[in-house]
Amino acid sequence: MRREPRTSHGWVLALALAAVGLFANPAHAEWDFGLRGGYYTDAEEPFLGLELLTQVGDTRWWFNPNVEFVFVDPGDLWTLNLDFHYDFDTSDRDTYVWAGGGPAVVFRDRGGRFDDDDTEAGLNLLAGIGWQREAFVPYLQGKILLSDDSEAVLAVGVRF
Repeated sequence: MRREPRTSHGWVLALALAAVGLFANPAHAEWDFGLRGGYYTDAEEPFLGLELLTQVGDTRWWFNPNVEFVFVDPGDLWTLNLDFHYDFDTSDRDTYVWAGGGPAVVFRDRGGRFDDDDTEAGLNLLAGIGWQREAFVPYLQGKILLSDDSEAVLAVGVRF
């Protein structure tokens, strides 16, 4: 059986780039880059991801767009996330504690014989803790992805 080519997700990329441009802090224009990995508990599979991080104005709010690829078999599962989080004031300046959320787009191909591709909107709710170490910040984060197939996600990462 011939499978039809996948539809373009160019509109999602355009939305992500627009959000990055809208929420970037031009006064500082400083972006951190990060790598993350962890586990999607409902899919019962590990994931790897890439992220950016920039401050929103002169506030405690941060914009954290990221993408996560989940190693499901058969099929594909990956998410595009436009997360924001608030850094709480801590007495220890080397420790960061945050909570936030944001919209997500979930791309799922179940790998069946028929066209089982699915793109859906979701909402992330997250909280984390990180530690400043020289030129990098390792962190732990928990996330709930609310969508048609909701997920609890456990992550460890590092930002540079």
